[in-house]
Amino acid sequence: MKDIIYQEAETTNKKVKIGILIYTGTGDPVKHLNEAVNQYVGNEGYNEFIDANMDNPWVKVIIKGINDMEQVEFDPALQHL
Repeated sequence: MKDIIYQEAETTNKKVKIGILIYTGTGDPVKHLNEAVNQYVGNEGYNEFIDANMDNPWVKVIIKGINDMEQVEFDPALQHL
């Protein structure tokens, strides 16, 4: 798709897939990215994450399988970037 850059990562068990779509064109980024997301996900369930300040309409982060991830109590001594 013209003016859309795509990046993807999967967890090692392939249960979770993260797709990042970046619009590099000069038109309305929301329109183009919404179309790209629709084509990317098809009929699959997904979660979409948006910039917390709502000031970056040029990037969409799509996650498939987030509900299948293991959930554990957060311990900052163990879980960090």
